[in-house]
Amino acid sequence: MTVHSLRTRALAVTPIRVGLGLLLLVAARAAGAANGPALLAFGLGALGITFLVFNDPRARFAAGQVEPLDLPDDAVLAPPWRQGLAATLPSTVGVAVLAVVALVAEPVLGALLAGVCAGLGLASLLSLTRLDPALFADPRTHVVYRRAA
Repeated sequence: MTVHSLRTRALAVTPIRVGLGLLLLVAARAAGAANGPALLAFGLGALGITFLVFNDPRARFAAGQVEPLDLPDDAVLAPPWRQGLAATLPSTVGVAVLAVVALVAEPVLGALLAGVCAGLGLASLLSLTRLDPALFADPRTHVVYRRAA
């Protein structure tokens, strides 16, 4: 069984999300978005999604805490690059596709979505302080495991 460290996964996806967000911002500017509106939209997208990630209104409907299972001895840790790429699906890839589509019709909307992408990276970076380094997840089954102390 191959598992992903929750902390490594968040750390590895951060530069992907931020870099993709900045690349999409440059694309929005190249597609015709004026500098001021593009930067404002980018900033609002980044701050807005970061706020929503940490203040998700759906959290109040979530079930109680589930106790992680013990990490099996035969578990293999995926390399960091694989963990980072896996963390881009579906959120980062979905937002990036929407941003590229938006660039054609409304470049400022593309800049807003670029900010959302970068904001997801900011949120993953900020979440590092909340993630227990002993927690691992099986990406296929979504079962959470804890490394024995």
